[in-house]
Amino acid sequence: MKHIIKTKYRLNRLLLLLSAVLLVSCNEYKEVEERGHFVDHEITLQLPIDIQNAQITEARVVMTNVSSRQEYAVTVFRSEQDKYVANITLPEGTYNLTVNGVVNYQLNKKEIKAKVKAKRDNVVIQATSKATNIGLNVFAAEEGFVITELFFTGTTTPQGFMYTDDQYIKIGNNSDTIMYADGLCFVESFFTSDDKHDYQPDIMSQAITIDAIYMVPGTGQEHPVKPGEELTIALTAIDHRPINPNSFDLSRADFEIFDKTSNPEGDQDNPKVTNLLNWYANFEGTFVMHTRGVKSYALVRPMVDMATFMKDYRYKFGYTFKQGEYVIPMDENEYFIPNSWVVDAVNLAVPTVHEWNIISPILDKGFTYCGHVDADEQRYNKAVVRLKEGKKWIDTNNSTHDFQPNAVPTYLKNK
Repeated sequence: MKHIIKTKYRLNRLLLLLSAVLLVSCNEYKEVEERGHFVDHEITLQLPIDIQNAQITEARVVMTNVSSRQEYAVTVFRSEQDKYVANITLPEGTYNLTVNGVVNYQLNKKEIKAKVKAKRDNVVIQATSKATNIGLNVFAAEEGFVITELFFTGTTTPQGFMYTDDQYIKIGNNSDTIMYADGLCFVESFFTSDDKHDYQPDIMSQAITIDAIYMVPGTGQEHPVKPGEELTIALTAIDHRPINPNSFDLSRADFEIFDKTSNPEGDQDNPKVTNLLNWYANFEGTFVMHTRGVKSYALVRPMVDMATFMKDYRYKFGYTFKQGEYVIPMDENEYFIPNSWVVDAVNLAVPTVHEWNIISPILDKGFTYCGHVDADEQRYNKAVVRLKEGKKWIDTNNSTHDFQPNAVPTYLKNK
């Protein structure tokens, strides 16, 4: 009997020992399986083709394993002609890649600084795949802010007169996270879509020539915008209905464009509405959007302060004005915004007199409009409103597809 008990005891110990060995082996196998075989991999950052003499600084690539969520980062790159290369050792697997950095390049004989980024999902890393090439993008469209509405035509009074004090701009957060409007600028183009000239030097493929720039004030986190929400910038943030019964109330706008001017009529200021900071306006008086709709508008995030911008971003150019027998050489002096600072842009044009788009097709391939012919009196009380697909605004960088032309302004619709 004792012999049987002793045998059973030894058998139980053996089974426990085997179980422990199997458990350790399974854990080790699972760990190896999750970790995978480590391989050497090369990451190549390809510089954008539309910028010159570019150099990357502060580059950081983060590779996140899709299965384990483990992150691997690389920050040391070597320069090889028009690309930057780094080596990293990591387990085989599938990864999502994000790239962030700063690029310095030349434009209009000036040194320009811009943020650069890229994203790649589901990149398979194996021993047989030795390298991953990533094309970098300096256009900041993925930031999330978009122009959702431009009401530039103005309303009409009961007597049929044009009223433009109630012009406004709407900006929406098209991302999935809270974003801050602090430091975001609204700009208007200097060139017009109905008047084509051969401007020299030609920087239109890389920059927007502007005649006004206004910035949202703040230290970085003063003006949060939730996903899907909008901000309204009013040219005059008052209730316009006592002046024009056909208008609406803008007294609760988020921001106001207020211009200090020597013009006797001046500009109304609502002290309860935050004023945008006026960096530059090339006119005497108050800002008014072109009511025929032949300008382009953009949201930008400058990479320099106001003093540096005013000093270093001047654009001197010339062209030949021709009309009948008159041929007159012209010289102009305005400011330019690098495309790499642009978050979103919208071309406006009158279809029957449209001669060209005045910003790069990288920013906007098409245009939108109010009114079908030049000086169309039917354009008043109309706006261009960005279309939606589900909860997101459509943003293909083509205003012809992204906007509803001749739309009812939201403030009139909700009046």
